Amino acid sequence: MANVSVWDPVSNIRSDFEKLFSDFFPTSVKRIWGYEPGLIEPAVDVVEKEDTMIVRAELPGISKDEVKIEVHENRLILKGKHKTEKEEKKEDYYRKEIECGSFYRSIELPSNAEASSAKASLKDGILEITLKKAAEAKPIAIEVK
Repeated sequence: MANVSVWDPVSNIRSDFEKLFSDFFPTSVKRIWGYEPGLIEPAVDVVEKEDTMIVRAELPGISKDEVKIEVHENRLILKGKHKTEKEEKKEDYYRKEIECGSFYRSIELPSNAEASSAKASLKDGILEITLKKAAEAKPIAIEVK
């Protein structure tokens, strides 16, 4: 009796794609960022409090000089490039997995987030951005005369 296997075209295509582009997206970068192959996006948490919005992004090994933060049309954009340290020729590596690479993440903000109030800090690989929320527009009573 012959063995029967199920053909999974999606799995085959994904495997072929990963093999084809593996030089561009090293395994260590995919492992660090924890996303599908080819997507280098830091993980984020977005927390809404009574009067603020807090965005936390996981950026392991990134310095504050390697991060650019912008707000454009109610989108918070995080981008930058992680650079490798200079490799000294005197060192013999047994294993070298820490790579460099660009990262990008765009997060939609609520319309009441005030971009001008944004403050950012980076500590222990976690970028935290705090934005104040605009006061709710209250209805104004207009007297008819």
